[in-house]
Amino acid sequence: MKQAITFSTGYSTVKTLNLNIPNICIHCHKEVGFILKSTTDYNYQTDTSVAVTFLCPSCEKYSVYEYNGINASQQIARLVDYSYTKQISTHLPKNIEKVSADFVKIYNQSQTAEAYNLMDICGVAYRKAAEFLIKDYAIRKFPEDEETIKKDALGQIISNKLNAFPKIQNLAKATAWLGNDETHYVRKHTDKDLADLKAFLLAAATFIAADYDADEALNFINK
Repeated sequence: MKQAITFSTGYSTVKTLNLNIPNICIHCHKEVGFILKSTTDYNYQTDTSVAVTFLCPSCEKYSVYEYNGINASQQIARLVDYSYTKQISTHLPKNIEKVSADFVKIYNQSQTAEAYNLMDICGVAYRKAAEFLIKDYAIRKFPEDEETIKKDALGQIISNKLNAFPKIQNLAKATAWLGNDETHYVRKHTDKDLADLKAFLLAAATFIAADYDADEALNFINK
C-alpha cells in the first residue's frame, strides 16, 4: 500500500515521499492499517535513507521501517527487508527428551507456529507431537512390539499399551481426542480448546518423564 509521508529536512522545508507501507504487523501478524507516529529528519545533502515509526491498532505495539535509495533529484525509496523472529521459550519436563527427542522437536515447532498466530496449524502440530510422545513411550515399555506400535493408530496404542498406567492413559486419550478436533472439519468437543489440549499434553509428558526417572531410580537401586 502506497502512502505519502512528509519528512522534515531541517531547513524549514519538507520532503514528501510516496512510500510502500507494509500491512502485516511484525508483532501480532495481523493485516492492519498502521497509524503513523513519527519520522526521522531528512537531509538531502547527506542522507540516503529515512525511517518511519508506526503503531499497530490491533496489538498497540510499535514498528520501525527503514527506506533507502533516496536522492535529491529522484524520489526513490526502497523498503529495507528486515527479518524479525520471535524468541520462543519452551518449558518441558526434565529428561522427557530421553523418552522422545522427536516429541521435543515437534513441540518446539508447534510453539513457534502458535507464537506467530498460525492458529489453524499449531493444533495439528501439537497433535503430532502427542503421537510421537505416546508411541515412543510405548516403544520404551514394549520394545519387542516396536514395529507394530509404529504402524498402529494412536487410539489403539493408548487402549492396548497403556492399561498399566491409567493416569497416563487418560491424559493421552484426552490429548488425542482434542488433537483430532484440531485436524477435523467439525469439532466434537466444543467445550475444550487449544489450551486444554496443551494442558493435557504437558501433564502426560510430566507423568512420562516421572516414570522415566522412577525407572532410572530402580536401576540405580538394583545395582
